[in-house]
Amino acid sequence: MKTEYSDRLINSCKVAKHTDPIREFELQDLGDLDGIGKAIYIIEEVDGDIYQTSTDFSEYKEKRERLCPKDNKAPSPIMYVGSSATNVRKRIEQHKGGGNSKTYALHLKWWFKGEYKITIKEYPDDLDKRVLQIIEDNLSYNLKPAFGKKGGNNK
Repeated sequence: MKTEYSDRLINSCKVAKHTDPIREFELQDLGDLDGIGKAIYIIEEVDGDIYQTSTDFSEYKEKRERLCPKDNKAPSPIMYVGSSATNVRKRIEQHKGGGNSKTYALHLKWWFKGEYKITIKEYPDDLDKRVLQIIEDNLSYNLKPAFGKKGGNNK
């Protein structure tokens, strides 16, 4: 049996395990994202009621006005963990609510009443996108976000 896929996955996991972000910061302005290629972002509720947020999200999602991520039915201050390998600014704009209604995103301005912060973890542009996905999967596994699939490797 050929093991090329398994070997590549194992190697990617080893690289992911030893890869740290080149920069980590709390987003203040969308302009701070200009020029960033690969990044992981964490959207976190600040000083809110995670149970009310979970209810509000479920009610909004049921309206089907916009495509929303999976509801994990597990309230958490960590709302979402995601990544972008091409345009993190556009992806954050979508989550904030400025994107197309047919794009899976939180669309926060349409339903969320509280405050949130977004932490950006920037990675080198030459990082393999499979490695970035593994790093995101690991963060999501550990942080247990309230919303969003468990990563591309855990469908």
